[in-house]
Parts: sequence; structure tokens; C-alpha cells
Amino acid sequence: MAQVYDVVIVGGGPAGLMAAKVAGENGLSVALLERKESIAAIQRSCQTMVAIEDEYYFGERMYLDEKQHRIVFPVNNFSVRYDGPHKNFYAWHVYTPDGKHCVKMGDYEAKKSGGSKTRLSAFYSKQHLLQGLLDDALASGVQVFPGTNVIGHKRVGETNTVLTAEGKTYRGTFTIAADGINSRLVKLLGLNRERSFFGTIVGVGYYMKGVRPPYPESINYPILYHNGLPYPIMMWVGLSPYGEDESWVYAGGCSHPEINYKEVLDRAIQDSPFSYWFKNAVIVRRHAHVANIWSPVPTPFLDNVLITGDAGWTVEAECTGSMMTGRRAANAITEALRDGRPNRDGVKNYIDWWQKNFPGFMDYREFLTLMTSGLAGEDIANYLYKLVTETLPCSLNPYNLIKNINGSIMGKIATIQKERPDIITMMQTVATIPVEKQMKPFALTGFPNY
Repeated sequence: MAQVYDVVIVGGGPAGLMAAKVAGENGLSVALLERKESIAAIQRSCQTMVAIEDEYYFGERMYLDEKQHRIVFPVNNFSVRYDGPHKNFYAWHVYTPDGKHCVKMGDYEAKKSGGSKTRLSAFYSKQHLLQGLLDDALASGVQVFPGTNVIGHKRVGETNTVLTAEGKTYRGTFTIAADGINSRLVKLLGLNRERSFFGTIVGVGYYMKGVRPPYPESINYPILYHNGLPYPIMMWVGLSPYGEDESWVYAGGCSHPEINYKEVLDRAIQDSPFSYWFKNAVIVRRHAHVANIWSPVPTPFLDNVLITGDAGWTVEAECTGSMMTGRRAANAITEALRDGRPNRDGVKNYIDWWQKNFPGFMDYREFLTLMTSGLAGEDIANYLYKLVTETLPCSLNPYNLIKNINGSIMGKIATIQKERPDIITMMQTVATIPVEKQMKPFALTGFPNY
């Protein structure tokens, strides 16, 4: 008879590794299953930052302590060892499609003069973070099974069984779903059928040397549009923590059969208003990514499976949000087993905490406005963003990013009415359309994994 673990964890990202580390340190028997052979290797396009130091996010205000080499979570009362590199950044700048105007969020010069004490946040190495968590998990006795592809899950009696493509089974009293934004385990549980699907985000990222944006130690966010479609393109240029004079350059957006985001990124680098940033730049590494956009899971628990991190959230809980959920899930399972309540009631504190600090803390529909805000088109985007001439408060919270810009634009409503009454009509029309309906074109070209 195969061993019955206290918990089987599916996924070796920030949520899964944190859950494994904490459960192991708590004395539980743990099996960690990860699809990748090299667990800490980063194989998709990703730039990791401390999300977020400047305000509360998912109920926490985490920060990087360089002296102690730790990422600190003061509200949740824990910290994580981090021995890797980092680079500070000091502002977020949004550029109009024609490249002629920059919306400044944060006083770049003033913040930079204060160094780490006044930074907006820091980019850091996800690879180093994962390796540290993995080392801690192994040291606590966790059994780690890399190269394991989960294809099935069933509950028989009081035991969960995880089935793999390699023909092996792993049994546990609890399971933790920590297998990321395109979670197979959440799909196997049937929970995606209870969620709203809003589209698939795809993108391509390059690590490059020699990139020279006007404000290098900031997030640079040009607004682009596809040549033949009214789809907005998300472009991102920020520092990479991995090498000297290295940047991460990304272009992506909702999937569409006529959009090749590698071609979009190459064109932005070679022939766009921002091409001068890349005059002498060279590509070091290339990655891509695919991520589905969902409404949150109705509840982060089913059949003794606790759902953590990106597996149950809208798009990304970020590494920091994911680590919080992994830690909470592991501690909840520990408490449930100690109390002799290996069931939903035993982990109710995790369910309640997740509801309060994720869907209860912020409305996921506000994130969707990031996707729909560019649908007005390039001409209107150029006009409206150029009205924002003051330096805005800076926030890394994506839910507040558009709020701050839109708040400034709405303060110029009299000017817009005088110069572009057609835009007022458009804004009034859009305001009456639910954001879920605005997302419908994106959903139609996405790839839902029901």
C-alpha cells in the first residue's frame, strides 16, 4: 500500500514551495509534485518584483530587507530568506502611442536621490527565491518529485489520490493545488465551470543588454496598438536583476489569430516611436508565456483540496501573494490534523482568510479595466493621455494604476467636452456596458481550459 502523506502538493512555484516548506517545518509528511525537472529554473517570460512595497496589497505590505536578505511580511508576521540579486526602481511611466508624451507616476528624480529608502520597489530573481524555498523544504524532510505531470485527482473515502502521466499515484489526507494560473488540478475538480472566462493573455519577453529608455530605473510602459486591429498591446521595459546593464522587454496582450506578439515586439524594437531606446541593444535570452483570465474560484476548497496562489485567482497573485496563500494553507492543514478535523471545518480559517484578503480585498473586475481601457483606439489614447501633465501618485497596485490616470483625465472633462465632444459620447456609452461584456471579444479568441 502506497504511503498516505498528510498533504500532497501539486506545483513547485512560490505557493507550492512555501506550503511544502511550512508543512515540513510543522512536522507533516509532505510530497511535492512538480512538472519541471529543474524546479527553480524560470522557463516562461516573467519579471519578478516585490509586489508591493508602496501600499497594502492582498492585505499585506511586504518589503525587501537587503541587510537581512529577507522578504518581510509584517502583517502576516513572517519573512522569507532571499539571497539573490535585486535592482531598485523609482517610478512608473506610461507613454502615448506616438511616443510624444509621458505620463509620470512618481517623482523619479526625487525618489532616486533617496536610494533604497525612497524606491518604489525592487526587481528580484525568482530563480533565487524558488531555490531558497526548495532548499528549506528539502531540509525539513519534504519528499520532492520533479518531472511529475499530474493528470488526475480523485477522493475515495477520507483519502485523496493524485494520478500522474508517469503512471504513479500519490495519496494524501489533503491536497494543495499550487499549479499556477492554468491549473490542471482546478480544472480536474470542475471548478472552472463555475468561473467566468475573460480571455487568454499571451506574450513574448526578451532579456536584453544596452537598452536605453529615458528613465532606466523605472517601469517604462509604452502604449501600442496592432497595425490591423484595434487591440491594445502591453509593452514593458524594466531592469533585469540577473545581469549588469540588462533589461527585460516584453510585449503581450489578449490572444488573437492575427496577432503574433514576437513580430509585435520586434517591430516595436526596430520601427516604432520607441526604437531609439534599442539602438545598440542585443537580445540575451527569449521567453514566452500563456495565461488565462478568470473570475476567482467561488471558494478555495473542494474535496480536501486547498487552492493557493494563481490557481484560484484572476490572473496573478504575484509571488508575494502566492507565498502568503501557501503558508496559510500549510498552517491550516497542520491545525486541522492536530484538532482531528481533516475536513472543510478544520481549514475554515484558511477559506475565510482567502475570501477576506483576495476577492474581499479587491474587485477582480477592476483588473479587467486594464485590458479594456485601450479599446477606444490609438487616436483617443494619444489625446486623453496627453491631458495628464501633472506628476501622479505612483502605485504598483494594478487596480489603482488606471484609477489614478482616469482621475486626472476626468478632472479635464470641460476641456474634453470643448475639444473632443465625440470622446465624451464614447465615454458615456462605455460607462453603461458591464466590463464583462466589454471583455467578450477577448474571450472569443481565448483558449479556456474548462
